[in-house]
Amino acid sequence: MNAYTPRFVKQSDTTELINLYHLARVPLSSKECTPYTRMLWASKEFAKTHLYVSSAGAYKDLYGLLQ
Repeated sequence: MNAYTPRFVKQSDTTELINLYHLARVPLSSKECTPYTRMLWASKEFAKTHLYVSSAGAYKDLYGLLQ
């Protein structure tokens, strides 16, 4: 099986994106915390600091990376 290759996020930033996904449990602890909401939060926060990618692009790559 081949490893996923990100289309929107730089390869060097994928670790940060995955770490944001795991970190999402903290800010979402008082809300519904499903894998979907964690992915939404992580991709939104990632796009705020990495202006070269949209939150939708970050979400698509995060989904692929977590598969």
